[in-house]
Amino acid sequence: MPVPAGAWVCNAYPDVRLSAIPPLTTTEEAPVSQPAPDEPLRFAAHIKPLFRDGDRRSMRFAFDLWDYDDVAAHADAILERLQSGTMPCDGAWPADRVAVFSRWIESGKPA
Repeated sequence: MPVPAGAWVCNAYPDVRLSAIPPLTTTEEAPVSQPAPDEPLRFAAHIKPLFRDGDRRSMRFAFDLWDYDDVAAHADAILERLQSGTMPCDGAWPADRVAVFSRWIESGKPA
């Protein structure tokens, strides 16, 4: 079932409220390794790592960005949002990440 256009919500998860108390430690996101141009793409190795925990929580009301079946089913809508820069909510992906996602779709969305 497609997600209605107005249903895309940023930071809709319950723990989104910011605390006035600074965190004890900060965590940096692990760098995402990009596949070689001729490397076959796989969801678990190349697509799932593109989505951070916060991205997943933000969209979980509609689908799970870490679930192959959900991402494959909504891939065209996700790509449209990535290309327009409206996903993820905190800033557009670099062009090379969008290209990897697009190439995954074009290659038949391999698991």
